[in-house]
Formats: sequence, structure tokens, C-alpha cells
Amino acid sequence: MKSIIIGIGNPNFKDDGVGLKIVEHFEGVVDTVTLLNIGFNLIDSLLGYDKAVIVDGVKTGKEPGSIIEFNAEFWGDVYASGTHNFSIFEIIRIGYSVFPEEMPKEIKIIGIEVEDVETLSRQCSPSVETAIPKAVSKIKEYLGIN
Repeated sequence: MKSIIIGIGNPNFKDDGVGLKIVEHFEGVVDTVTLLNIGFNLIDSLLGYDKAVIVDGVKTGKEPGSIIEFNAEFWGDVYASGTHNFSIFEIIRIGYSVFPEEMPKEIKIIGIEVEDVETLSRQCSPSVETAIPKAVSKIKEYLGIN
């Protein structure tokens, strides 16, 4: 089974880099990609894989450092409201619409609740930093990595 882990974020804006920090733990173990932002390049990164994990910082109002998991049941019915600034869920839906045979059979999105994405820093907030090993563990379990 061919798997990929995709981290999204900007490493220069404190907690926005959390997805990239998590992906670092898997380099050389499984295929990885880092993206500064999402667009149709996300679809290109997913094509040809059986299983994918996408990791990103999120703002949902939960406690900073909380781990939020999204799966097909959640994002299958989410649509963007316009034609610009597509959401990650809309881009994935488009990928399945255009490339149904090439998109992964399973995609899991792991969101880490952020605290600060405006401060210029390469260090995450302590609460977000604490979530990194937990997220790494969840991903290892999901992908069957020891």
C-alpha cells in the first residue's frame, strides 16, 4: 500500500508550521510533501497513492494543541462558497471528481489547533509543540508504521 503524508503551513509564522514539523518525523520512512499553501497542487501531490494523511494547523475554537481528525464522512459534503480560495475539502472533492481512479482510497486530515499564526518565529507555542508527538503517534497508528 503506497502512502503519503502532506504537511501544509508556513514555517516562519509560529504555529502555522506545525504541519511541516510533524512531516519531518516521517521523512525517509514514507513519502512526504510540504506545501506552503493549498491549491490544485494538493491534488497533484495525492495522485497515485492508496492512503494519504494531510496535516495542518487549524482554528476551530478548541483548546490550542487539540488534535482534530477529519475523514471522508466529514469532508465529503463540505463545499466552498465561491470560486476563489477553495477549502481543502473542496479541492479534495474536485480531485475525486476529475481523477477518481488516481486519488487515494483513504484520506485522513489531522488538524492541530493553533494559538498564534501571526508572530514571526520558527518555534511553535508550547501547547502546540506538545501536540506534535501525539499527532505523530496517531499518524503512525493510522498508517501502520512502527
